[in-house]
Amino acid sequence: MAALKSDALAHGAKSSPPDASSPLARMMREFEDLVKTFEEGLLRSLDDGQLEDHHGPEHVHREACRLAISDLSSKYTPKYIRRSLNAAESEGKRVEDQLQTLSLTASPNPNDTDTDDDQDADEHLGSLHNGYFRLYSSELFDLLGEPTDLRFGTLRFHKNTPSPQPQAPSPQSPWVTVELALNDSFFVADSMETLPYHTFRLPTAPSLRNCGILSRKPQDQGTFPDFDSWLLFTFLGNGCIKLEVPIEMCADIYGGRLRGRENEEVLFWGIFVDDDDE
Repeated sequence: MAALKSDALAHGAKSSPPDASSPLARMMREFEDLVKTFEEGLLRSLDDGQLEDHHGPEHVHREACRLAISDLSSKYTPKYIRRSLNAAESEGKRVEDQLQTLSLTASPNPNDTDTDDDQDADEHLGSLHNGYFRLYSSELFDLLGEPTDLRFGTLRFHKNTPSPQPQAPSPQSPWVTVELALNDSFFVADSMETLPYHTFRLPTAPSLRNCGILSRKPQDQGTFPDFDSWLLFTFLGNGCIKLEVPIEMCADIYGGRLRGRENEEVLFWGIFVDDDDE
């Protein structure tokens, strides 16, 4: 650590001095103060006989650095997570606002009819079916108290086209299956399972209208959970979707302070990632 510090100072002397007000400089000052504090405490413990005699100054310094890094990680990791969540959320809101503006300014055409015909008319939106979305939620991060070990999730859509059967036409062709991973839980949804009462289709163009589908855990042998597991999607286009997950479902997945709440939704933003990018 001392060698690294001296090297950094040597390089700094050749150029301009570091900005004392920069975030990195403030963090380094905080790190050095923490190391000093932990080191003093460890040395007192050594004097009091709470540590073994072989714990010399070098060992104490390394342990003080480890404790300082751990302390800083607990403090700064939520900030980095927050920055990533805010970036994803800002992009989703930007696309949503853009779509809202287009919807308000578009002149109505009486010859246009709004249908749910599932056709691949929009190649860009159609490409969304061949990859998956990473999910982000600043709302969940807040509700759970900003845990640094929080795992968000991924989402994947599949379009299934049945083989032609002229004598027994499919009630919905093609149908849609959904795979949702949140934390350590995995859910699936199939648009065939709620027919004829509810129809779920992937849209052919961006829309502010949300689409609902009922999800379940694969290990439950096809039964649906006793909590609300309807997923609401809004396909905003430009690689962004909005996903609303019932808080009862989130409570089953994440637990904690989410338990005991109902009739609310937790908002996730999905950013499309092409399979080839992974």
